[in-house]
Amino acid sequence: MTALARRAVRFEAGSWRSLARWLLRRPDLAPGDTPFPYRGPLLAPMLVMTGLSVLEVVALDLLLPWPGLRLVLLVVGVWGTIMMLGMLAAVTVHPHAAGPSGLRIRHGTSLDVHIGWDAVAGVRHVRRSRPGSRSVQTDGGQLFVLVGGQTAVEIELARPVIVALPGDRSAEVTTVCLYADDSRGLVSAVRASLRSSEP
Repeated sequence: MTALARRAVRFEAGSWRSLARWLLRRPDLAPGDTPFPYRGPLLAPMLVMTGLSVLEVVALDLLLPWPGLRLVLLVVGVWGTIMMLGMLAAVTVHPHAAGPSGLRIRHGTSLDVHIGWDAVAGVRHVRRSRPGSRSVQTDGGQLFVLVGGQTAVEIELARPVIVALPGDRSAEVTTVCLYADDSRGLVSAVRASLRSSEP
């Protein structure tokens, strides 16, 4: 199986698992974790795209005169709509989290990085924008986890940390920049955890 096929299978499996968690209202959090969602800028575009996908399915079913083709396009359209909902579910049930053991940095099902508090040197609120279509980027020891092309929190690490990235890649990073809907709340939570973990 090629790398692209493996990624496609993982993406679809993750979408179905995320939908199940969303329907059961069971976000992927460890005991004691405080969630910090990042879906704010994604919500409206994803809902619009899902709505357009539903309209397309209905329109094609009404307009096409060939029953066999209508059935094929109906199946493809419904699958596509479910996958759109799965993407929305993924960013909903996999928030960033600050917990007893450290910080979890996520992006849907494609990224899940755990950084222990002993590896965090400091944190600050700073807004940045970056070009490019990738939501997860690295540049000179910096990891960027973007939402809408922007980040709002910068985490300085006490030492280089190797993180697993989408596409079976990895990178050594010393700074993590990410977006959170409540970025100031995340900064406060990280600072409080750093104070409580001091000897």
